[in-house]
Amino acid sequence: MVNTHNSTRTFLSNGHTSPPVLIGKTSLLPALLIAEGYEKVIVTQPRRLLCTAICERVNETMTTNKDDIRIAGWAVRGAERDANAQILYLTDGLLKERLLHDTNLITNQSNNTKPIVFCLDEVHERSVNIDLCLALFARLLTDKPELMSKIKIIISSATLNSSIPNLYRQIPELKFDEFKMPTLETLHPVIKIERPNQNILDLVQELCKNRQRHDQILCFVSSVSEINQCCNLLKEISHGTLTAYPLFHSQSAIVQQKNIEQGSIFFSTSVAETSITFPSLKYVIDTGMNNIPVYDFDKKQITFMEIRVAESTIKQRLGRLGRTKPGEYYSLYDFKVEDEKYPIPQIRQSDLVNIEFSLRKSLIKNGLNYMKKFLPDPPDSQAINSAIEELKRLGLVDSQDKLTLDGIAISELPDFGSLAMSKSVLTALNKHNCGRDLIVLSSILSVLNTSSIFKAIPSSMKRPEGDFMTLLNVMNEILLVKKSVSAQQFKLSEICEAKKLTAIIYILKRALKRYINLEKSFNLSKEYREKAQRSSDDWKSIAKSLLKGYQENVFLSMKELRGKTHLFTRYSSSKNDEAVLDLQSTLTRAIRSAPVSLVLARDVRFSSSVRATTVLSFVGEIKSKWISYFLNRKITLNQVEKEKLTSDNILITEKQNFPKIQMQLNKHAVNLEGSAGYVLNAELDILQRLVEEIKYPLINKFKSSAISDFERMKTNLERVSKMLYIFDPMKWRWEAQNQVKITANNNTTNNDCEIIIEGQHSQNKSVKKELKSFLGWLKNCTVIRNVNSGVPPQTLKPAMRKTCLDIEERISRITDSKRTSIELWKSLKGSKATRETRMEVVAWISVCKFDCRLEGGFVRDWVVGNYTARPSGDSTTWLNTVSNEPYETAPTLNKELIPSDLDCHLPQNKYFDIDKFLDNLHKYQIEYEVFRESWRYILLLDRNAKTGPFTMDLIEPHIALTHDRIDLDVSNLSLDKNYTKELGMRVDITIKPYSIELETIVDNIKNKRFQVLRPIDKYVQIRIDKMQNRGWTQLGQPMNVIPDPPSKYQIVVVPLPESTALYKNLVQLMKSDIGNQVEVLFIDQIKNLLLEDAYLAIKQLIAKQCTGYNPNERELFHGTKGEGIGGILNDGSDDRYCGTKFRIGKWGRGVYFADNPGVSHRYTEVNSNDQTRIMYYNKVLLGNESILDEPNSELMLAPPGFHSTHGKSSGQANDDEYIVYHDTQVLPYLRITYKA
Repeated sequence: MVNTHNSTRTFLSNGHTSPPVLIGKTSLLPALLIAEGYEKVIVTQPRRLLCTAICERVNETMTTNKDDIRIAGWAVRGAERDANAQILYLTDGLLKERLLHDTNLITNQSNNTKPIVFCLDEVHERSVNIDLCLALFARLLTDKPELMSKIKIIISSATLNSSIPNLYRQIPELKFDEFKMPTLETLHPVIKIERPNQNILDLVQELCKNRQRHDQILCFVSSVSEINQCCNLLKEISHGTLTAYPLFHSQSAIVQQKNIEQGSIFFSTSVAETSITFPSLKYVIDTGMNNIPVYDFDKKQITFMEIRVAESTIKQRLGRLGRTKPGEYYSLYDFKVEDEKYPIPQIRQSDLVNIEFSLRKSLIKNGLNYMKKFLPDPPDSQAINSAIEELKRLGLVDSQDKLTLDGIAISELPDFGSLAMSKSVLTALNKHNCGRDLIVLSSILSVLNTSSIFKAIPSSMKRPEGDFMTLLNVMNEILLVKKSVSAQQFKLSEICEAKKLTAIIYILKRALKRYINLEKSFNLSKEYREKAQRSSDDWKSIAKSLLKGYQENVFLSMKELRGKTHLFTRYSSSKNDEAVLDLQSTLTRAIRSAPVSLVLARDVRFSSSVRATTVLSFVGEIKSKWISYFLNRKITLNQVEKEKLTSDNILITEKQNFPKIQMQLNKHAVNLEGSAGYVLNAELDILQRLVEEIKYPLINKFKSSAISDFERMKTNLERVSKMLYIFDPMKWRWEAQNQVKITANNNTTNNDCEIIIEGQHSQNKSVKKELKSFLGWLKNCTVIRNVNSGVPPQTLKPAMRKTCLDIEERISRITDSKRTSIELWKSLKGSKATRETRMEVVAWISVCKFDCRLEGGFVRDWVVGNYTARPSGDSTTWLNTVSNEPYETAPTLNKELIPSDLDCHLPQNKYFDIDKFLDNLHKYQIEYEVFRESWRYILLLDRNAKTGPFTMDLIEPHIALTHDRIDLDVSNLSLDKNYTKELGMRVDITIKPYSIELETIVDNIKNKRFQVLRPIDKYVQIRIDKMQNRGWTQLGQPMNVIPDPPSKYQIVVVPLPESTALYKNLVQLMKSDIGNQVEVLFIDQIKNLLLEDAYLAIKQLIAKQCTGYNPNERELFHGTKGEGIGGILNDGSDDRYCGTKFRIGKWGRGVYFADNPGVSHRYTEVNSNDQTRIMYYNKVLLGNESILDEPNSELMLAPPGFHSTHGKSSGQANDDEYIVYHDTQVLPYLRITYKA
């Protein structure tokens, strides 16, 4: 390498140049060049820590006497040591600044004929500073070819895009050579092992079982948050036996070294690729991913995105091994390394505004449009032009692309890291007399890229105005002590210990150095020396200064705009970014507390790991009157709101109240223009004036003539009026998401309730739609359920349980709140992940994180049955759409797909935040689409996943209470949080007369059988057909499971659907036996709890007295009239209530029935009001029948040994009658209302 270097002006060292082969290109080559007679060698490094570490190593290894002059020095921004040494290690950012501004960097070497050597190291990283250094050297050698004899350039890289050598080859007369690194073995062998998609913590635990005592494990992950998560999870799942240590860029060198000395397991970002030495590294585990900032110049925002790393980075990570012992490299990625040899240059993914300005204020006096010809991979012209436009917006560049007075003034200030902060400092110096406050504040902000510092600041030092004033307060505390003691007495460590700031001493140390350097710079300025010492400690002045630089970062609480509490929106004309406050911010409020109204943020962070929102870091609370930038805002209105604006003279009043802004009503919007503070106040005032209160009564809309429907609805509304808490989740949701207040009041006079809604008309309209939907469900509900109705979760009985351990395992995967994210990731992306395991994770999130109840088909088919089936064809064909409500569509899946979907009931006792639910899905990289109906959320999940899509219903709790009946016994099971072995039932069917136990249901599912639990109408028939098409068998005849009436009542009456077979058969029977003129109006199902209990008791007694334990139960007709109609319904066939005269006939005093409705028809009578007749269809216990051919009107009881009389008709066949003499032998089953 030295020989090649001596024979050329510029050469590129390409290959495995990082330490895997320990060739010394960073530490040894510079010293060898000095030995060859070169007077100065300048070596760049990408990070501060590397500069100091390598410098120390060179001085230790290249000097035999400690008292000798140090051969190497280092320099970073704000600090340096032995900077005049022959070898200087400095950051590439500092070299860039010197190339831009230092005319003396390259001078004639009076005592040496050899040129100065610049070594650009780690060029494969392609940072912005590296590319700019490459461009500045290319420009220098192109424009001033005479300098070719004065400098030599070494470009050192692991792998490199051809654009860099091509850039230098095209420079005329430049001698260029490329040194290909020979393939050398590592000191110790390294084995590469592929483990694509394996869970990283599983692998760490596996390696820990086999490693030797001092072996170290280094794991590369994508982000700091992932580092912390892995460290915490490893400790949790190993029960504290394994401890991992974090390594990342913002740590101090002391903390990093301490972690390396203490630990043997490390999780790291890219910082460990080159910056850190591991004394006993045996294993490297590489996820192959990295989290990087990518700037979108259209949206003007930076988003942190997780992307695969390039081949050069893989080589660096692999190169950590083989230095001190044999190594093993485990790759968890499944991509081909060689597919992306080089990383995308950061300059093509970065915000170019600061770069553009730095070039314009430099000695070059030109921006990127000029410099792009010297860049190896220049940014797009559109991106460059966008940066220029932003400089114009900031008032730093004029229409002629020249620096404005502000631009010139800022160019003369020290570098504050961003133009926004520079502009803020300039404003503080010139306008608000708080220059020192902003300089101090900028000093600590410049060394902070995360807000974690606030966790370590004592509460007593935090300021109510927010993060800016808190940081300023901390710095002032330190500077006050520094000012009051001599330099020798000032001990930062002692001060931090006394003020409980030890945890952030490394940050304060850097901030203090930064402030001292800025102070020195301003002391040299005649114009600003005195202004830089003015301090106000006044937040208003400081905030106004910050607003000059960060006015685009003003965010308003969406609560003020009648949006979601604790969300913020950018208060501007064009952008509507939704944001949340950083959880570490001092302005973060408890979820039930009102948020701050208006904030100014330094950082607006967009991250691919945060769903749909940005994160505001380093924020302060501001007042509307402090913001003065010009703003145009639009308030969208519906027709009613537009009319209210004019009819109530709201617009006229607002114009009078806010004369300094322009207001105009256009179509369905109000446009506001003017100073932002006035616009904001006007906008909030208009929104408040548009709020109105409406009342929505929940009333019975059935006609009183529809007796059963009217009475059932009346009863249900009465129950609702006494359990208004069922609307709480709905109230919480509307207030949290739209600031709509809902109040539910009961009307004791009418036993119904009234809902009061307070919001804007468009919002109130949506609330009414939801309430209307509730009434629709309530209309079809037999008995609205209690919140805790059903059967609580219970384990299977021991005899069955021992054969169902697999069921319990699947239950626990959904209900065990202690499952770790590692287990969840396995189910989502592990080698054994399936559609079903992914559905389990979504179910787990809903049950364990959000307290939902899982019910229905998934519990039946997968949890208990372990059944799966896939339709033919690609998974993209499984999905269809259906229209459920007007103008609304929802996804639906192929019926052959098993399991199909997830059905969840939302919790009754807490607010379900759909956004937080979606955040959890996003956290686990689960793709989703949301559809909202008036009674549920429908989620389409995994549309594009290899395993195939599925859907999820999240049903509002007040709606769930109206779902009081169940179609099939096998669909009645439910799962609840932390019941890890138990199954519950939504509807209690264990009670008599149904007596269907949990074990029966499980056995039915395992054998693909089902019992129908309600009359088979067209909807139930669809479900039956679906089950039978899947190979299931229907058991026996349908049971008619009707919920018990409320405790206040003993009867419930519910319509029998016309589409049921029973309804059709009864109508046909009546027409054939009475006559075709019969018109059946409706048939009602009856449940009289007291009669049912008495009937079941006598049924057991009669069965005991009959052969084969058969009580001879029949379903028979009974005609009645007058007081008997209500008497039978309420009190059965007791003649005290249904009339004595109705019970006397040919076979004595009893209750008469017939299987021919024509016979019973004779006992009915026309109602003079509506011309209707009533007939009951009953369950009758005939037991042992006494068959009589001749009438006997004297009978008071059935003959001894018999339970009933069968009277033979002497006339037409099928005119027989059946008589029982105890009213408990009869259970009214159906009430038929008809005309004939």
